[in-house]
Formats: sequence, structure tokens, C-alpha cells
Amino acid sequence: MKKIFCLLCWSVIVLSGCVSYEHYYKLDENYLARRQLETRRFETQNEELLLISSAQVLQDLGFTLNESETKLGLITASKDREAGSSGEKIGIMILAALVGTQAVYDVNQKIYVTLVSTKSHDAKGYNVRIEFARIIWNNFKQARIEKIQDKKIYTDFFDKLSQSVFLTAHNI
Repeated sequence: MKKIFCLLCWSVIVLSGCVSYEHYYKLDENYLARRQLETRRFETQNEELLLISSAQVLQDLGFTLNESETKLGLITASKDREAGSSGEKIGIMILAALVGTQAVYDVNQKIYVTLVSTKSHDAKGYNVRIEFARIIWNNFKQARIEKIQDKKIYTDFFDKLSQSVFLTAHNI
């Protein structure tokens, strides 16, 4: 029995190595546009000041800092929010009652932010890349993860960060 179990384990390991992942490392067609949306270059030699300004902007936007590692140029933050509007929920409930099914609507969400700072290739500044994502729970406690790709959110964040970097650099 022990020999059969070992033979079965060995064959599973060997056969699992034969699986092919053709598109595993292939980037999607929107990768470059998304990267441009998420990244901005700042003309500063002080990465710590840039990260402090970034943390301040995130806190001004209602985020709570989860992790901050200045040596790595990394900040993670999150905030809890209600998902969906009351009107949307009422509409879904009415529609579900008319159809005769249970209403499924979003109840709450947790928004996550990951910010990474890296030295620019020409060594005259730093690139800041930020990504917004969220987990949304519905009324049945089911969750789904979405990456937030709203251009206005990224533009607003980088505008506020630019102002904060300027103000912090000039001690205003």
C-alpha cells in the first residue's frame, strides 16, 4: 500500500510538470495605457519627502496607512466605504420582487492603495506608481475584487501629490 501511495505521489509530481502555460507571462493589451495612468515622475532627489507627501495625501483622502517602508519606497493604505447607493439598492429589490428572485446588491467595500516609489532611469527624480483596488461584499457576504481604473481618481491623486510635494519642499 505504501509503494502504491509513493508511486501515485511521484506520478502526480511528474505529470504536473508537463502542464503548459502559453500565455502566463503575456501582458494584456491595456498594460501600457494602465501603467501611464498609474505612474508619474517627480523632479526631486528626496525620496523620503516624496513618500511623506504621498502619505499625507492618502490620509487627507481618508485612507489609513497599513504599511510604510521608506527604504523600499512602499506605502499601503485602505479605507472602508459603503457600496452602492440607496436608490440603486431599492431598484434592485423592486426588480427582484417583480421577477421573483432574491435581490443581490452591494453592501460595503474596502478600498486598497499600493504606492511604490522608484528611482527614475535618468537619476534626476523618482517615479511614483499607485494602484487602487477594492473588495466589494454583497448582501450574501460574497466578495469580488475589482481594480479601480477611473482616470479621474488617478489624475486627482497626482494633482494633490504635486501640490503637497511643492508645499512640503518649501516648508509652507
